[in-house]
Amino acid sequence: MSLRGAVVHAMHPILRRWYAWYGRSPRRHRYDGLDLIVLPGVFHPGLFFSTRVLTEHIVSMELRGRTFLDLGAGSGLVALAAARMGANVTASDIAPAAIRNLEQNSERNDLPLHIVRSDLFAHLHERFDVIAINPPYYAKDPLSQADRAFFAGKDLDYFTCLFPALSDRVKSGTKVLMVLSGDLDLAPIASRARQAGLQLVDVHRKKRWGEEQVIFDVVELVPCTPERR
Repeated sequence: MSLRGAVVHAMHPILRRWYAWYGRSPRRHRYDGLDLIVLPGVFHPGLFFSTRVLTEHIVSMELRGRTFLDLGAGSGLVALAAARMGANVTASDIAPAAIRNLEQNSERNDLPLHIVRSDLFAHLHERFDVIAINPPYYAKDPLSQADRAFFAGKDLDYFTCLFPALSDRVKSGTKVLMVLSGDLDLAPIASRARQAGLQLVDVHRKKRWGEEQVIFDVVELVPCTPERR
């Protein structure tokens, strides 16, 4: 099982106690010239491989002058990397700790971010050229704000709300990128995308420490047409 999976499912008591201890204090994380402080209760981009894979993919794109949203930005690694590439970046999160963390890391790295506290798109009405999402994806109800980085609700409520909110944006030309673990049963998530008229297209995979992370393009669902005879 991946590190993220082991932490979330608490399969190893020692690892669970270590992560609880480690997360009680602010931690420094450096990545490719970016210098972040990760506050308690905020998803740590250095401990979980998904953020790095998404960041690597984002910086391979041409972003200069484009409007970019890091939805659920956490400590801000993806947002800051995009800002350094010349994008006009909005970083959003629902958690107050993450909003404070984004403000701190924006100033620390001298990279401008438009920071918005928002539950999904509740306070994000503008159009973006690119949206990047590192979502919670385990089917369990979160019990705290920190849990929201991992748990999507026992019925995957996060995706049930997310995909309809993305549908009009995708259809108007926004590029949406999402990272998910290849260890997951992706069928329930893909099903919720289809219900909103969207589909997940695998565009990049990378494996580390036994866990594969997959970048998906979230695109408009193309209906099957019967073959002409």
